[in-house]
Amino acid sequence: MVCLIIEHPEVVVCEHAIPKHISQDLQLNPITSQLSFFDHYNMVKFAVIAAVGAFATAKISPSIHRHLEANDDVDVVIEFRDGNQAALRAANLETATIQTRGARIAHVRSLLESNMETSQRAAVELLSSQPEAFTTRVESFYINGNMHVYGANRIVLDELAKLDNVAHIRLPVVVDLPVINDEDDNVVGLPVLDLLSNSTSVQAANEWGVNLISAPTVWAGGNRGEGVVVGILDTGAIHTHDDLKTNWRSTYGWFDPTDKSPTPIDTNGHGTHVAGSSVGQNGIGVAPGATWIACRGCTTSSCPEAALTACAQFLLCPTDVTGKNPKCELAPDVINNSWGGGSGSNWYQANVDAWRAAGIIPVFANGNAGPNCGTANSPGDYKNVIGVGAVGVDDKLASFSSRGPTKDGRVKPDVSAPGNQVRSAWHTGNNAYKTISGTSMASPHVTGAVALYLSANKAATYDDVYKAFTTTVDTKTLTPDNKNCGGVKDATYPNNNYGFGRINIARAVGANVSPTPTTP
Repeated sequence: MVCLIIEHPEVVVCEHAIPKHISQDLQLNPITSQLSFFDHYNMVKFAVIAAVGAFATAKISPSIHRHLEANDDVDVVIEFRDGNQAALRAANLETATIQTRGARIAHVRSLLESNMETSQRAAVELLSSQPEAFTTRVESFYINGNMHVYGANRIVLDELAKLDNVAHIRLPVVVDLPVINDEDDNVVGLPVLDLLSNSTSVQAANEWGVNLISAPTVWAGGNRGEGVVVGILDTGAIHTHDDLKTNWRSTYGWFDPTDKSPTPIDTNGHGTHVAGSSVGQNGIGVAPGATWIACRGCTTSSCPEAALTACAQFLLCPTDVTGKNPKCELAPDVINNSWGGGSGSNWYQANVDAWRAAGIIPVFANGNAGPNCGTANSPGDYKNVIGVGAVGVDDKLASFSSRGPTKDGRVKPDVSAPGNQVRSAWHTGNNAYKTISGTSMASPHVTGAVALYLSANKAATYDDVYKAFTTTVDTKTLTPDNKNCGGVKDATYPNNNYGFGRINIARAVGANVSPTPTTP
């Protein structure tokens, strides 16, 4: 048997028998037949090498090729085979016997780090040995196993694509900040900085959204979210605001992967508003007794993938403000994500899976792309997150609230909450407030409600929370509009407008239900 081993670990070409005509040539003329034989196999070798090159090229997203037609280099994300899934499967098996939450999360982190080092080793070695790669910058993330390479040229990309465990090379995702809408004034598509009323007055009464979901009833029983840590992944937050300053955790409570600010900042206002609705004092927040921490995954106008991933990693296992000295026992219990875009996009799935493996509950806005059906945004449309739609003070679904079904036919949102014309803290001053609208405003109402539930049910899991929230919703006050998205009638629940219904945290906290397991 004759074999040609091409310089690629998976390509071996063998011929079990010399073809008859070549055998005859060897007998008649050894010299010419030998040349004929090797010419034949050189042709095979050339064809195989070409096939390997084509296979490697196929790993590179066409958008990268288009970018390089006009540019010398490009920033890319490298995804490796199996991502973080093998590590998370091991974590799900091994953490069950670990007693403390901090130790369990630390074990998840350790498995993810080990997975990253193993899967990225060949790529790291290649980049360190390639002269063409000396001008590139590399950023690796253990939470999803991805590598971000900045300033890669065509030569570097071609070599990276040849590595066996490189699955895909693509451009980084950039998420636009959520569009804010105002139904009352028929204003659609205004940026967050432009909309509605600014105020410096503190209301004596609770905000309408806080009352609508019956949070004060829970407070009356002595539960304001004490003992629960809420994570805010957004544009940052103003920690000196009158309604946020007393319950911000100053130790391991802030990370800014973009500008490296050592203290919380917010150059947009969106994150401050979200934090206020979730945990703010003086009647603006659902869980004013909870502690909050934040990570700046979005800047003034957008949310780059690297920043959102760095924040996912920080919130899995918090570090100091320099990104060092991790303390996993300080991880939040629930994370609010009032951002997203597109539908059926799985680029953030690995991060969510890691949170779930760590026992952290992810809450996402469902998006502001309504009123059409099939507009639920990612990651809010993922199977293993709580996706939230928006209602107004009249319990009517906001026209901008994205609706299901998802690309694979599932119902979304999961639940709905107050999100139209919501007043909360603003970033322009320590006593500034603003009224804005969006599913971004609905999501923190659910996040705050989760904090109240966890405060009353210390050992509750995601499944416990999901079952409690979806079986205690209010539906009788909701208004069907006969869209029947995905063939599901609006008058039945769950549906693709409101999900299971609008949350009622007083009923959820009073509920004693057995969870139905969901996909981890």
